[in-house]
Amino acid sequence: MIRKNFISACASALLLSSSLMISQAFAADNVTLRMSTWLPPKHHLVADTLPEWIAAVEAASGGTLKIKIDPAPIAKPPGQYDVVRDGAADMAYHVVAYTPGPFEILRGVELPFLSPNGEVGSQAAFDWYDRNIGFDTEFKDVKVVTIMVHGAGAIHSKKSITSLEDLAGVKLRVGGGGVRMSEALGATPVAMPASKAYEAIQKGVADGAMFPYESIKGFRLGELLDHHLEIPGGLYTTPFAVIMNRAKYDALSDDHKKVLDEVGGVAGAKMLGAGWDRADVAGKQVAIDNGSTITVISDEELARWKDKIAFMNGDWVKKANDAGLDGEALLADLIATMEKYAQ
Repeated sequence: MIRKNFISACASALLLSSSLMISQAFAADNVTLRMSTWLPPKHHLVADTLPEWIAAVEAASGGTLKIKIDPAPIAKPPGQYDVVRDGAADMAYHVVAYTPGPFEILRGVELPFLSPNGEVGSQAAFDWYDRNIGFDTEFKDVKVVTIMVHGAGAIHSKKSITSLEDLAGVKLRVGGGGVRMSEALGATPVAMPASKAYEAIQKGVADGAMFPYESIKGFRLGELLDHHLEIPGGLYTTPFAVIMNRAKYDALSDDHKKVLDEVGGVAGAKMLGAGWDRADVAGKQVAIDNGSTITVISDEELARWKDKIAFMNGDWVKKANDAGLDGEALLADLIATMEKYAQ
């Protein structure tokens, strides 16, 4: 008994000593960073997924580095990069497709049928881009902490869509990268940020939307849409850059920089991507509970869709070539990197 008590006391002392060492290592600077937001408070990214990652950052810093998500938006979705670059916020999650032009190489991740889910796609996106391009190329004004993508993009609609013929003329809400795709498939694109989709569908401006399943719960689209078409690998995915003001990052201690670098990067991408996947499961469950019709596109129909939008790969390869890169090699490496993390 005495020996057990002695061992227990030693273990407690070691744990206390470790905690003190962590605290002392970071005692020089306690920092709280402000993260800009644009999604509704109940959306999984704001309510669950980002807070889980933020908690990991805080734990790794011994409680000395905190991140607080703003209670309300200070800019519209396309303005998130600007508020971080200009120092109006310390951090943000920026949808690169909302600002066409500067991030065209990273947007290769959006190409169809590439990303099976958020966890795979997020890790692959960071790994591939970091190795081949480097974040200072397209994101020179900010610090990229990590990258995340949502789950496989599907079609959610008021009427049943299982073929190109069904899709003809359907008004679809799309993000920045979905306009040419939806046109090629015969739909009528209605481009807008995700936060505007509910109102557009409710008012009849759109008949459906290209979204991952998480939107059925996260944007309450299950109240409006009861037909869901799944596409293996997704029609698209959307890369979000978790960015930080460059001067604010540079002013951090080396210890805090190390925390962000280690809890960010591929590790952070994995954690955030997994959060998107949990949200997809929850969104699909809402559709099931509502008695909605869920269809997986047939192999024959998928081949037709692939043929219609095959030009998208070629267009991206040309953009990469025009930027002085080897587009074919980059795309091949992106596909291989997705496959690597899918294993």
